[in-house]
Amino acid sequence: MTSNETGESSLVAEHLQAQHSAIKMLHSRVKLILEYIKATQLGDLPRNHEILREAYSLSHRLPVLNTSKFKGDFYNQCNDVGLMTYLGMLTKGCNTINQFVNKFNILYDRQGMGRRMRGLFF
Repeated sequence: MTSNETGESSLVAEHLQAQHSAIKMLHSRVKLILEYIKATQLGDLPRNHEILREAYSLSHRLPVLNTSKFKGDFYNQCNDVGLMTYLGMLTKGCNTINQFVNKFNILYDRQGMGRRMRGLFF
């Protein structure tokens, strides 16, 4: 992640790191549940109905992802992120062009000044 000039990590970087850690933990736990269910289906582990009911309850909370409202919100958020990315690229490009113009003006003014000075003395 990036850090600011004082060497401390930014709030955004800390927030993203926390989200990343939470997602990794969720992934590992869901993977563990899936492995347990596969092992019970194969008969390697005895069936614990309480754990299976909890897994079933968890799996029925996930269809929220298939609703039209979720899809609309998801695409809206994706579009917002895309627009923010384009805005950042435009801002960076404008900054680069501004620096180029400033450097060009400095160079042109120096050369112009030299020609004007030569005209006065020669």
